[in-house]
Amino acid sequence: MPDSPQEEVDETGGPDLISFADMPARLEAAGLKKVSAQRCRQLAEEDPAWPVPIEKAMKVGRMRLFDWRVIEPYFRARTSRQGQRTDLHRPAE
Repeated sequence: MPDSPQEEVDETGGPDLISFADMPARLEAAGLKKVSAQRCRQLAEEDPAWPVPIEKAMKVGRMRLFDWRVIEPYFRARTSRQGQRTDLHRPAE
């Protein structure tokens, strides 16, 4: 018998659901660059590489929940472009 609900989820293979508010701590615990909850939401809304479309995420009240096992590889593969403007696109020469 598992001691906590988290252990039960892991043993049954069920989803490890987290909200945008939980993502910064999870990223830090996984040894990844900490990203704010607001930035995570912005990535979910704007980045075409985000693994789960925001409109298809599980909704509980006003929160959107995502399976961490699906989201973590996205952040591992993501390259940070800190300070780079994304609104300027130079034509290829």
